[in-house]
Amino acid sequence: MAIIAKENAGKDFKKVPAGAHFAICNMVVDCGLQEGFSGKPQHKIYLRWEVPDERVTYEKDDKQIEGPCSIGCMYTLSLSEKANLRKVLENWRGKPFTQEELKGFDITNVLGKPCQIQVTHETANGKTYANVTAVMIYSKDQRERAKTARAENPLLAFSLSEPDAEVYAKLPNWLREKIDGRLEKPNESLPSSGQAVDDEFSDDIPF
Repeated sequence: MAIIAKENAGKDFKKVPAGAHFAICNMVVDCGLQEGFSGKPQHKIYLRWEVPDERVTYEKDDKQIEGPCSIGCMYTLSLSEKANLRKVLENWRGKPFTQEELKGFDITNVLGKPCQIQVTHETANGKTYANVTAVMIYSKDQRERAKTARAENPLLAFSLSEPDAEVYAKLPNWLREKIDGRLEKPNESLPSSGQAVDDEFSDDIPF
């Protein structure tokens, strides 16, 4: 199963502060074909990270729960030379893809993997938005931390080629609406799935 993915609407949750943050990917969602900026349909995926150093308290099932802030970003599912997703993944790995890997890379390999994200704040219509503007490999000072870092939230991967109803039910409402409103395509599947390649990398390469 392979996949990928934007984030929150509704309640005004605490935003991840602007700056660089240690983060762990906890969600990869296949959103299917969505209308692109040019009107051309594009296969979109959504990636979400949790930021363990930024905490938030929220209520669930009448209980107060404390946990890491989360933030996500939508990407076009492509590893072409100019694709943003390719730049994100190569910066995250700290290593370019080989020609063989470019033939098919399973995006779900990033689940549970640590990295650094750059967050910027932008104000529009009187509201401030936090956006992930860069993803990169963790710093040398964070190597020891990265070895034992684990996501606090369950790792979720949703693929339209192998839809899992239980995973779908755990996705945020806005994301389910995004998936349900996708442009129809027969025999939906992720074109970028491939064999896992973790064994070929050194310990310093996260995936």
